[in-house]
Formats: sequence, C-alpha cells, structure tokens
Amino acid sequence: MKWIWDENHKIYISNTYLSNIQVIFMEFKKVNITLPAQLFEKSKQLIDKGLYSSFSDLVRSSIRKELKEEHQLLSKEDEWQRMIKEIRTDLQKTELAKMSKEQIIKRLRKTRDRIWEEKYA
Repeated sequence: MKWIWDENHKIYISNTYLSNIQVIFMEFKKVNITLPAQLFEKSKQLIDKGLYSSFSDLVRSSIRKELKEEHQLLSKEDEWQRMIKEIRTDLQKTELAKMSKEQIIKRLRKTRDRIWEEKYA
C-alpha cells in the first residue's frame, strides 16, 4: 500500500490480488469539531492502542459505520413503506373498500359483540 499526497487530495494506490493497480481519488475537506473531554480521551486511547492511525482516521471510520447503519435503516423503512402500499392496494380490492365508513363501523361493532358473546357469555 502506498499513499501519495498533494496539497488538497490524497490518492491511495494498492496492489490487488490480480497484480493490477487500483487508484482511488478522494478529495478531503477540513472540519473542526468540538467534543466532550471524556469522549476525546476515550478516542485517544483507541488511537494509542493502534486501532486507528489518527484522530481523523477514527472519525472517518465512525462516520462510515454510521452512514452504513443509516442506509440499512432507510432500506428497511423503504421496505415497510412498500409493504404498506401493497396492503392498501390489496384492501382496495376487498368488499370493505366499497363500504361506507358507517357500514364498516357497524360491521366492526357486530364482530366485537360476537367475540364478546363467545368469550364472556
């Protein structure tokens, strides 16, 4: 692995298992953050133990993990929205879709009363 630096960019070059060279171009932006002292100290411990090469490495890695988790959550939310849409579409095809609000309430009450009678009478 080899890092090549210039003023505003970092270029990462690595040898792949096929002995080809892969070049990844990344533009970096400088960001200042304010952290609670305890969080900063815990972060320094991770760096001192060699888990991260620098504070920037730790922050980049943490942001990547967070974005991945959020992407998964959003994907699940999209799946739920798709399922809800399917259910609504299916419901529109049933006899309930043709009933008025009052008819549906009357039917629900009748069902409730029948269940009550079966269970408690």
